[in-house]
Amino acid sequence: MEIEISTEDYNFLKDLQHELNTQGTDGNAQPVYWQVMEKKEVGVPDGCGEPRIYMGDGVCGTIEEAIDRINENIGEYSEETQNDWQGLYKSMQLVMLFARTRLFWEDWRIVYVDKVDNLTENTGAFFTKRACQNYIDNNRHNLTNPHTYAMTALRNKEFERVVNILRTMKL
Repeated sequence: MEIEISTEDYNFLKDLQHELNTQGTDGNAQPVYWQVMEKKEVGVPDGCGEPRIYMGDGVCGTIEEAIDRINENIGEYSEETQNDWQGLYKSMQLVMLFARTRLFWEDWRIVYVDKVDNLTENTGAFFTKRACQNYIDNNRHNLTNPHTYAMTALRNKEFERVVNILRTMKL
């Protein structure tokens, strides 16, 4: 049996085979595949994690971001309210309380978040760490603290077979 393949595809498979046979596994059993892992903030019970100010419309921010939002809008309020705002940057509780009681932004509240590792959705799997890193390099602007993450496909007979074919075929 003879398989026809373009020179471009042949060279691609030859390079892929070399990389599959020489790349590390980051401590995982063969076969491995690579995914993008990033840090994601998730809500946690009150008092756990890092405090943030929920500013409505699904937006949570640091005290600095909350202060910036107030500063952007304070000019729309009375001179008395503007004067009262001066010097209230000292604590998250004071900033949140001012927004709720003086600006009538009633959605504002303190919430707590923790950063957890999260496999990025909709990026799929990569045969090589290099390809995963290239994806990160080209899409970093849409990701939060991304890094490559090795996953094992142990006992996934279909994937194991494809990788074994790629690693052992005579090119």
